[in-house]
Amino acid sequence: MKTNILYLILILTAFTLPAYSQAGQKITGTIRDARGPVPGAGIFEKDFTSNGTSADENGNFSLTLKGSAKIIVIKSIGFLTKELKITDNEPIQILLEEDAKGLEEIVVLGFGEKVKKLTNTGAASSITGLELRQSPTSSIQNSLAGRLPGFFSQQRSGQPGRDGANFQIRGVSTYQGTTTPLIVVDDIEVTPDQISMLDQNEIESLTILKDASTTAVYGVRGANGVIVIRTRRGQTGKPQLTFRQETGLNSSTMNLKTNNSYETLALLQEWTAQQYLDPATQYPKFFSGDNLERYRLNDDPYNFPYVNWWDELTLKNSIQNRSNFDISGGTQQTKYFVSLGYFNQGGMYKDFSKNEGYNGNYNFDRYNFRSNVDLNPNKDLHIRFDLSGRFGVTNSPNDAPGNGGAATLQYLWNGQLSAFGYPLLNENGTYGGSTSGTTKINPVANLRWSGYSRDYSNNLSFVSQINHKLDFITKGLSANALVSYASDYNFNRSLKRTYTEFPIFYWDAFLGAYSPVYNDVYRLGKLSRTGGLSSTNRLVNVQASLKYNRSFSNHNVSAMGLLNQTTLASNAAEPYNVRGVTGRVSYDYKQKYLVDFNGAYNGSDRFQSSKKYGFFPSVSVGYNISEEPFFKNNIKFIDNLKIRASYGLVGNDGIGTSVYAFSKTYVSGSGKGYIFGETTNSASPGIIEPTLENNEITWETQKDANIGVDIKMFKGKLSFTADFFKKRREDILTTRSSIASAFGASLPTVNLGIVENKGYEFEVNYRDNAFANKLSYFVRGQISHAENKVVFRDEGTARFPWLGLTGKPVGALFGYKADGFYNSLYDLYNSPKLLTATPLSNLNLGGVKLVDLNDDGVINQYDMGYLGTNQPEFIAGLTLGFSFKGFDVSALFQSSFNYFINTQRGLISYSRPENQSIPYNLGRWTPITGANATFPVLSGSGSQNGVYSTYWTQRGDYVRWKSLEVGYRLPKSMAKKLHLDNIRIYANGYNLGLVYNALPVFIDPESATGSSSTTNIGDINEYPQQRIINFGIQFGL
Repeated sequence: MKTNILYLILILTAFTLPAYSQAGQKITGTIRDARGPVPGAGIFEKDFTSNGTSADENGNFSLTLKGSAKIIVIKSIGFLTKELKITDNEPIQILLEEDAKGLEEIVVLGFGEKVKKLTNTGAASSITGLELRQSPTSSIQNSLAGRLPGFFSQQRSGQPGRDGANFQIRGVSTYQGTTTPLIVVDDIEVTPDQISMLDQNEIESLTILKDASTTAVYGVRGANGVIVIRTRRGQTGKPQLTFRQETGLNSSTMNLKTNNSYETLALLQEWTAQQYLDPATQYPKFFSGDNLERYRLNDDPYNFPYVNWWDELTLKNSIQNRSNFDISGGTQQTKYFVSLGYFNQGGMYKDFSKNEGYNGNYNFDRYNFRSNVDLNPNKDLHIRFDLSGRFGVTNSPNDAPGNGGAATLQYLWNGQLSAFGYPLLNENGTYGGSTSGTTKINPVANLRWSGYSRDYSNNLSFVSQINHKLDFITKGLSANALVSYASDYNFNRSLKRTYTEFPIFYWDAFLGAYSPVYNDVYRLGKLSRTGGLSSTNRLVNVQASLKYNRSFSNHNVSAMGLLNQTTLASNAAEPYNVRGVTGRVSYDYKQKYLVDFNGAYNGSDRFQSSKKYGFFPSVSVGYNISEEPFFKNNIKFIDNLKIRASYGLVGNDGIGTSVYAFSKTYVSGSGKGYIFGETTNSASPGIIEPTLENNEITWETQKDANIGVDIKMFKGKLSFTADFFKKRREDILTTRSSIASAFGASLPTVNLGIVENKGYEFEVNYRDNAFANKLSYFVRGQISHAENKVVFRDEGTARFPWLGLTGKPVGALFGYKADGFYNSLYDLYNSPKLLTATPLSNLNLGGVKLVDLNDDGVINQYDMGYLGTNQPEFIAGLTLGFSFKGFDVSALFQSSFNYFINTQRGLISYSRPENQSIPYNLGRWTPITGANATFPVLSGSGSQNGVYSTYWTQRGDYVRWKSLEVGYRLPKSMAKKLHLDNIRIYANGYNLGLVYNALPVFIDPESATGSSSTTNIGDINEYPQQRIINFGIQFGL
């Protein structure tokens, strides 16, 4: 009997062994969709919900099973939930299907509100952090160009640490106030400079809010749109460690091309002869004897030099490095994401100061850290703690004093560093120079010895938030409290040396030796140190809210009521507050008929009590036609079709004035006194009110209307979004011009101006799979148009209709209309004279001919008409890519159209013989080339060539290959051999080239500021944009 029982136990044990052997099984795999990996997807063991993990950035995961059923559940926002039975130990490839109707796809709105995309009635566009990380630029806003409809940007500079693009949402709607959108990162307001300091590795998603239904909750600060950034947070699962290392090569997108010494001097000789002067007499150093021929032969670099300063000063490539480390994971009760980052970008100059004990080059270093922790002590309570910091050091040469206040790059681009003025090094090894008062200092010596200027930026922020479900009161109710603090501390340190203490030498023919340029300076002078606080900023935000979200059969209701106060303090100024109440109510029936009410009653201390607060409401509606039975049954290839519309009122308190601008202002000083008595002319000190007060000053208000349509077809493969908008910005601060100056006092600015801005946006997405889902590919294109005009500016009646600003766009360029060149003496004598000068005193054959618009025989300010706008009215972007067997490729093309810039680069005055010409000048007008010339006749100062006209104002249209990324994810088996969870190697590029450039001259169309000033010649940012070729590796543990 005992033996039989023993046999029975052995048999039962044998049956249970397979179960015990499978319990504890470790599975690995990759989560993908039609486009590629699905980072952050949750993988849980069925019936063991506490046992789960999340996919990493490459979609890879691993999980150790606890039970014997061997069923896992995969969930991710925007995709259908999937269950999978595990049958073996091989790596699993899981393809998620998008929820065709987008029932779970989430849009992040203001104050952390999340809504389903299916029921969203507002205009909002989003991008993931994964897409942002495909561009190796240091500034986030540079990565957004061409990716989001409605996002207008122009990157003016490539200077390390100062290369962030200027940007607006849906263009410009004011000529006085700020145009930059409100930026909120995890409930903390930040400036554009601060967003440039944010590391892309920290970002989960970025959303731009574009219409009143999405921005009215910000009330007085919502008129320019809002950018909402959410950073990454931990997911349930084992700790995942990820390390990323990148090294890149930077090179200028535009390299300065100049003529050699002979070519430039030949042009100077030509111009001098045109003035009926003898070149050899005027400039014997260049033209006496065979001197000019010696420059052509270039056989004596010390006496007849040719120095290509661009090549001598700049590197072919500079280096940038980026390192990121993050760890994330957690349980159902505690989740965490911790990230560390470092970024360095070197400058474009050669390292002339390496032996001086300091860095005199351009350079940028940034250090980032972030810790996001989520606690769930119980099912009803959620606590959040976020701590982050960004520390930046921006280094630049202290070369401006030696250049008379301008950077060396400015002199290079403006042709003020001549190739023939002096050699870089004299024959005895000393630095070359010149005693000519107008010749610029040797730039190599200046960059080596002038020292550095170093700006430090330190930013710390903290957020604490508690959310408690109040289902015991009523189901769906929750309470929320949030406190955030951010500080920004900026200071400067510099090391400098006066340029007159540089040992620079010239050849003294009288002495037959080299002599110092500056007052017997044979030794290098001492360095001096300066430094101090640049600025401090502190921001404290406090929020308290109640939220309600509940469904009653087919009726879905959600609401929010929020109290909010933000206190801002800058430097030693008195802090000011923005406070108010925000509300939101949403209702939908069967997710078919949608309506939202949003509003804020808020204001700021910028205005006096009676003008401090205002109400900013909005209403939006939507109709999901595809939810109707007749549509579902008859038009089955369309998954979702929604039309929506919104209208509301928003404000802008960034009106271009100081805080408390409504207060009276008094000044004292010279010319402001009073004379008493009859026998003295001396004035006693006095105080006056220079400008009358305006205690009615208030914010700008904007009436905002939007109509949109969203379509998804073919099981989510094809989607299309269109928006049409119109904005009317009123109460813009304006200086009155319709009141005569005989009034006798300086008038204050008043809220009178009106600007209208209208346009449209289209976005198309297509994605699919092929070859049994082994190949995934996508194409996404978008185009945006925004066109504004000034409706009212109180500018009075213009003398001629073409002179007025009213009816023209913000950023209107005014100048003269050009009509070719003066090609004959008859043409010259029978054309209107420039200004009121004596005939021919500043007109030349071959000069730019200007049109006399009012036919009075004189070319003056009354002939200046509208030339165009300096703001792009069209932007477009095209993104495409594919993934196949571990390889992935994506590319971005970006463009801007219909704007104008000043192209007077290369227009130099030959009355300053030290100026340097560029190849553009070789096409100058001569009696032989005549009308076929591509550049005006050579000119001195004060000629008609320098007048701002349509000859120089050119279209800035361009198409740029913005970025490319190519990556390869090593097989899981190979990664395991290296004791790693995953490995990905990749290369990406940024600013790869201009596919199309409408400009006739060698200028990057984004670098031109497009100034409307008629005296701003060649308004080009000096530091060129950088082309970045970057190589990286990422691996996880």
